[in-house]
Amino acid sequence: MTSEHAIAKRMTLAYLAGLTLVAVLSSAVHFLLDNIIVQQQDAATIINVAGRQRMLSQRIALLASDFRTGDLEARALMLDAVATMERAQDALISGGDLGITRGLSATAREMYFDGPDPLDPKVRAYLADARELASDTPNAARAYHRLTRAARSDLLPDLDSAVQLFETEAQDEIAWMRTAQSTVLISLLVTLALEAVFIFHPLVRMVRRHAARLYEMATRDALTNLPNRRHFMETAERQFAVSQRMSQPLAALVLDLDHFKQINDIHGHSTGDAVLRHFAEVATRALRSGDMLSRTGGEEFALMLPLMSRTGALTVAEKLRAAIEAEQDDTLPPVTVSVGVSVTSPTDRALDEVLRRADKALYSAKSAGRNRVALHLAE
Repeated sequence: MTSEHAIAKRMTLAYLAGLTLVAVLSSAVHFLLDNIIVQQQDAATIINVAGRQRMLSQRIALLASDFRTGDLEARALMLDAVATMERAQDALISGGDLGITRGLSATAREMYFDGPDPLDPKVRAYLADARELASDTPNAARAYHRLTRAARSDLLPDLDSAVQLFETEAQDEIAWMRTAQSTVLISLLVTLALEAVFIFHPLVRMVRRHAARLYEMATRDALTNLPNRRHFMETAERQFAVSQRMSQPLAALVLDLDHFKQINDIHGHSTGDAVLRHFAEVATRALRSGDMLSRTGGEEFALMLPLMSRTGALTVAEKLRAAIEAEQDDTLPPVTVSVGVSVTSPTDRALDEVLRRADKALYSAKSAGRNRVALHLAE
């Protein structure tokens, strides 16, 4: 019992550890999935803003041309587009605006600020030229020429390259997170499989073993190891229902050890217990392997015999009585048994009617001198 308790304790701890690991891995899968969603949203915003930079650069160039040709209303629209593009540029670089939560990666920062031809100074110069054109200074003409040249050749390809870089980074990040998610998910499935094999399966076996033991304790008489009254009644009810439904005979035998109270009073309860065990052993040997003799009371026993006619039931009862009388244990007081027999009738509506007739037959056997078999027929 102690070893089973230790095993159960170890398995419980392993079960708790397994559940904890499953919880951790499940949480990791959840957070990775949540992070993938956030990254996708952030990447989509960055790509959208970077793509708008291309559109804004061309809008500024178009409005600059209109303003240069005399459309004074284009000036305000151009300055508004410049402000929008500048704000988007700041958001792409530092984050914290326009729905962008992070700044540039190391690779993107190198494109924007490092190398022989960085992008951010180009954008800032482009915006400065647009403002200078709008202010109509003496340098406005040169600013206009620089602006249109950048819009046609210098700036637009670099803005396209920035968009492509942001798309590639987004795809790489999502691919890495999905790989990590798959790894954690596989680990979770492996953990569940290992728990099933090394924790749950042994636990189920242990529970089944203890359930079988509890069922045995609930349905077996501890002294004689015969089925107890509860088990007898459950089985007898099923046998009676089948008997009535199929119009098949069913015999009931009720047995009582003769003068058992005197054995207990004279020799003690331990001797009485030994007599009961000896009776159970002899009676079990005298019966067929499928017959279920049960202990229903102190010295009372019962037996149901499906498909057994009145003649057959009397034969079995007499065989039992004779076996008990013949196979005495020299170390124990002699004991005999009285047997009451009844057989089902088509008019029976409940098992109790059959058992009541068997009890009456047992009373008749006792009254007639004990150590005998009596039959009580349905009226």
